[in-house]
Amino acid sequence: MAKIKSPILFSQYYKIDHKILEKSDIFDPILNLDTLLFIDPLLLEKSKHEIISKQSASQLNQYYEYIISLLEKSKQKEDFAYNAAFNLLPIKEIDGTCLGYGTNSTSGRGISRVNREKIIETASEIVKLGILAPELFIILPLFNKGIGADTISDITTSAIKKSLLEFTAHYAKILKINTIIHSIDGEEVEIIKNPLLKKISPILLLPCDILRKLPFASSWDEIEEAVHKNNELRTKFNRYLGRLFKAKTKNERHRQLASLMKNKDGINTLFEIIKASKINPYDFKTDEECIMFVRHVSEIIANNNLDLFAKNNDMQDLKDIVLKIIQHFKFLIEEKGMNTLLWKDKKNPNKEETAQKIFHIVADSYCRANNIDINPEMHTGIGNVDFKFSQGFTKKIIVEIKLSKNPNIINGFTTQLQLYKKSEETLSGYYIIIDVGNMGDKYNNLKELYNADQDKLSEIFYIDALHKPSASKRKPTKSKKIADITMEADEITEELSNFEISEIDYVIPEVEFEIPDIKIEIPEINFEIQDINFEIPEIEFDITEVNFEVPEIKFK
Repeated sequence: MAKIKSPILFSQYYKIDHKILEKSDIFDPILNLDTLLFIDPLLLEKSKHEIISKQSASQLNQYYEYIISLLEKSKQKEDFAYNAAFNLLPIKEIDGTCLGYGTNSTSGRGISRVNREKIIETASEIVKLGILAPELFIILPLFNKGIGADTISDITTSAIKKSLLEFTAHYAKILKINTIIHSIDGEEVEIIKNPLLKKISPILLLPCDILRKLPFASSWDEIEEAVHKNNELRTKFNRYLGRLFKAKTKNERHRQLASLMKNKDGINTLFEIIKASKINPYDFKTDEECIMFVRHVSEIIANNNLDLFAKNNDMQDLKDIVLKIIQHFKFLIEEKGMNTLLWKDKKNPNKEETAQKIFHIVADSYCRANNIDINPEMHTGIGNVDFKFSQGFTKKIIVEIKLSKNPNIINGFTTQLQLYKKSEETLSGYYIIIDVGNMGDKYNNLKELYNADQDKLSEIFYIDALHKPSASKRKPTKSKKIADITMEADEITEELSNFEISEIDYVIPEVEFEIPDIKIEIPEINFEIQDINFEIPEIEFDITEVNFEVPEIKFK
């Protein structure tokens, strides 16, 4: 398995304040890794950047219209016009956007011949229905599994690359970044060369307002959701698409899709739904998918640096360094706000992968300084271990990270970690538990297992990543004790006899009571109550013994 690279942001390399990019609405890409975002063709016309909203949108429409015109002229599959349309589709992913599914580089997979054939074949069928709208290419992922978000984004990028290069050159001057002249498709253009690649490859700066996690209409779920918000389209949706969504088997679904492909009114209904939908770009401020966590982590690390250097370059040094990295990771999460990066929102934590990526970024710079090799997602022969730290062949330490919601925490410690250590021929391992809720008894059970291990060769670390109130809102818990309380019956009678209560509103705050012994004697009480409203949030009582002697209470 390939080694994950240490991510380097465009703003970091060129020493640009990321706030300048934010103000200009320019995406800050990772130069040596793809970011899981895509250009949505439906957002081009809505961009606040004129180069994009006018030039790019126009270029894309002209590109699709030309392909449609060829398919309209085609009489049969693979004739001259059909093949000409096929050859207009890009083969390789356009370098420079730093977007897509690439996990260890910015070089994507490109569009396979099989998928290009599917695109032209499906588009040709729709054109034969008399539908000539450029939007037909946007709905292709709905009919073919192989045509995904990256495919539509790649086609869009290829069609509008001239305006993207112009956009990049424009902001290169504003940001004072050096450019070079390079030949692309036989034309000399001005580019920012990616400094992290050996070959000459451009960096394409992109507006944030044309990017989404997935282009709209990449899945039927978005279509269905859009219809529920539009009463006018719901009737048409039920008429032409209802059977598709009611299909219970794959075969039935395929039959309904094939039927829809031959239905002009059904396809036009899809276009109406898309045009009526509110399509928003990715929200980088809330960043629910933690797309920008690399920048956030880098900033926190820069403001909380750790001096860490090996002394003897032996196994004990390696242990000490890995231990300090874990402790620093714990400190950043618990004390410096890095826990917020582990959550999508206040209720839902991110995946374990997010925690692993953050740990890798924290550890990478310290490992480089001490000539320590860190291998994330290292294949051991029995599975993938989260991290292996090593110096040479003999000095190795295994680190596993689990979120508290993971049901396999116990098995991960007792079986998985030990097998990984055996496979890597090392005795040292660290097991990190990050608390994001749903812990239950897992951690206590782990401590029991650890205490029962006489050798203590696998250390356990607990990290609290739960949401915490700000310092200004934190209040000390008040413990209230009430000793013996004796209430005289005469006092109660005097207060409550012949007493009319019209309306009572009680708002009782949260109170913790520890009550050892209470004795209350209440005689007969008569009172009339018309309306009582109680608002009681939460009351916690620790009661050892309470004795009530109540004769009779009458309410009228």
